[in-house]
Amino acid sequence: MPFDQFTIEQFAGDLLPDATAEQTLATCFHRNHMANGEGGRHPEESRIEYVIDRVNTTGTVWLGVTLGCCQCHSHKYDPISHQSYYEMFSFFNSIDEDGKAGGGAKPFLSYKPTTVEPHIATAQKLVNDRLQAERAEYTLAEQRFNEWLALTIESLTDDYQAWRIFAPTSMASAFGTQLTQVDDGLISTDDKNPHHEDFQLTGKPDLSRVTGIRIEVPPAEQNTNGAFSRSESGHFILTDVKLRVVSTATSTVRDIKFAQAIADHQADRGKYNGYGLVAHILDDDPRNGWASFDSDTKTSRMAILALEKPLVLTPEESIYLELQQRSLQGSHNLGAFRIFVTDRVGKAVRSLDKAPLQKLAESLKASPDEIDSGLRNELFQQFLIDDIAYQRVKQPLNQAQAQLSEFKSAAGDKRVMVLSERAEPRKNHILLRGVWDARGDEVVAGVPPVLGTLPKDAPRNRLGLAQWLVNHKNPLTARVTTNHVWRLIMGKGMVRTAEDFGIQGELPTHPQLLDWLATDLMENKWDLKELIRKIVASATYRQSSNLGEDKRNLLEQDPENRLLARAERYRMPAWMIRDSALMASELLDTSIGGPPVRPYQPIGVWADITMGRFKYSPSQGDSQFRRTVYAFWRRSAAPAFLFDNAKRRVCQVKTPITNTPLQALTLMNDLTYLEASRVLAQNAAASSDFIPEQITFIYQHLLSRNPNTEELKIVQLQLEELETFYQSHPDQAKRYLRHGQPETIPNFARESFHDKKQQASGLAALSSITSMIMNLDETITRE
Repeated sequence: MPFDQFTIEQFAGDLLPDATAEQTLATCFHRNHMANGEGGRHPEESRIEYVIDRVNTTGTVWLGVTLGCCQCHSHKYDPISHQSYYEMFSFFNSIDEDGKAGGGAKPFLSYKPTTVEPHIATAQKLVNDRLQAERAEYTLAEQRFNEWLALTIESLTDDYQAWRIFAPTSMASAFGTQLTQVDDGLISTDDKNPHHEDFQLTGKPDLSRVTGIRIEVPPAEQNTNGAFSRSESGHFILTDVKLRVVSTATSTVRDIKFAQAIADHQADRGKYNGYGLVAHILDDDPRNGWASFDSDTKTSRMAILALEKPLVLTPEESIYLELQQRSLQGSHNLGAFRIFVTDRVGKAVRSLDKAPLQKLAESLKASPDEIDSGLRNELFQQFLIDDIAYQRVKQPLNQAQAQLSEFKSAAGDKRVMVLSERAEPRKNHILLRGVWDARGDEVVAGVPPVLGTLPKDAPRNRLGLAQWLVNHKNPLTARVTTNHVWRLIMGKGMVRTAEDFGIQGELPTHPQLLDWLATDLMENKWDLKELIRKIVASATYRQSSNLGEDKRNLLEQDPENRLLARAERYRMPAWMIRDSALMASELLDTSIGGPPVRPYQPIGVWADITMGRFKYSPSQGDSQFRRTVYAFWRRSAAPAFLFDNAKRRVCQVKTPITNTPLQALTLMNDLTYLEASRVLAQNAAASSDFIPEQITFIYQHLLSRNPNTEELKIVQLQLEELETFYQSHPDQAKRYLRHGQPETIPNFARESFHDKKQQASGLAALSSITSMIMNLDETITRE
């Protein structure tokens, strides 16, 4: 699509005659501003801010003008006045919006995407392939289970307990309650009943790992009415439970997260001011929590908290458990309680039923053949959760199935926020001092006189504004656009202040060249591909940044390269580095459109910023390798690997370039680059059995050149050292090769392969070398 048509549809696709859904959809660009849902804020104040954002974005992107300078008042030497600003403001002031926040805020378009179907087919194929792998491993797991079950029956005693008493070595309270431990694990309290209380228990469980915590609250004679606490009602309120690991070796403390909480009784939170549900003991909010109201006070109450992942303690570590009782009602503290821990997984910590192994111990079966099918299936399902080889295929299958469901959902009708005019336009006023409710003189829609006038036949609405922006008589749009493209390709624009072509900005280094390219762009019907083609085919672009002896004086005469006598040397933007790494390894998926991609990110990257409401799940299969332009963004938690990118809160046409150790660490440790380097190493190994040719293959794909003799010698020496290391550490070699999508992992790196030590060590070494070359300045820098 030509850039002029692209512009018109982004500004006023909905105003075009017989506008299509696609043309209206294009206007969603001007709804990408931040939305403010602050309680007590007047919606009109928010609406005014949204309009201001559109005006400033238009000035920055299409005009290269800082219109926001005159938002509050005129400046003596500014050719754009306060009045002119609000004349531009008027183009966007009659959109049928009310200033309210939230997804799908009006005006919106009910739109059914047309580019998702091909991705659904790809996702379905991925599910089918992974399901086939899961079925094959399932059969092998059954064999392993039969062996395990026979050994377990031999070693299992009839007094086996899935839940073990946790006997703390130290106990304390925050507000003076005395805790006493009894022989059967019961911890009782004295007669104090403070308004708030925290019970703090420290100790080391008698288990090799911990997967769950069970809290049992029995009735006790010393409590009110022999119930659960000394409150007036005899009921308790537990607001939060905290679990931490304390290390005496490093003097550190780390938080352990719970995955879920269940209980044998929960009160109706609506009846008791928010107190009742056990799930609330995980939300760190004293305004709610688990309560025993409406329960039988003569029967023990029980809650089970499953850990997010199994906890394995070192000899120097112990656990710290804190039971917080900080309800707003006050003085509903536990009178007595027991704490249990377990190392079981699955149903054992996610159900109130007895653990399968507990049932097996109580059944007194002498052989696997005597076990009934129901119990056998329970045992098998628990075995599968702990079976590493099976989980290596099951978890990717679950992720692929979740992705398929997400894609199918994305193919349905969506409410997309777009632009649409009100039936009756709003009156437009200057806003004194830029304050949303301080209205001044009335104005009509228009463009700043210093930039020209609207075409005579153009309507005074967004469509007229868009037509003026791409009109041949407009002095700025073509030049600003050309400068954006030049800066993207060459590293710096001919106008270094790409966001400011005004009197506070820099003059172009080559004004005639800028004018010629801008005119050529318009004469070629705003064809950006043709503009890019001209620039990259030019002798100016094809220069090297390396200066020969005859040009050394240029560094002194022109340190900023304003004369374009050499190529600009600059580090590629982060999105380009990712795409180039995927391209070099032949992983890049160049398909256009469709659902967003969620690249690899650190585990829990969204946890804190979204208070645990959203979990980040990386894309699966080929979807993981789509171009970075499709990367999913959450403004409050932008992709961690995209260093130096704009925050996307307000419009920015260029971002500062920094150079920190974190960026190098990202390139060495991010899963995207580890997987890309391993796959490129696999391709190199497949191309030749001769080591120098493999290294040359890697150089050609990453640096577009062959290694020189000295480089080849150094790399080969390093390769030999790495291979020696991995041969003596085969497990580390396998772990190093096991990153990424299952489809890209070589068979000999999988759990079931134990006889490929030589291959694993060789590929691990070559992958490390590839990662090293991928991190060279030459790889990530435009030379």
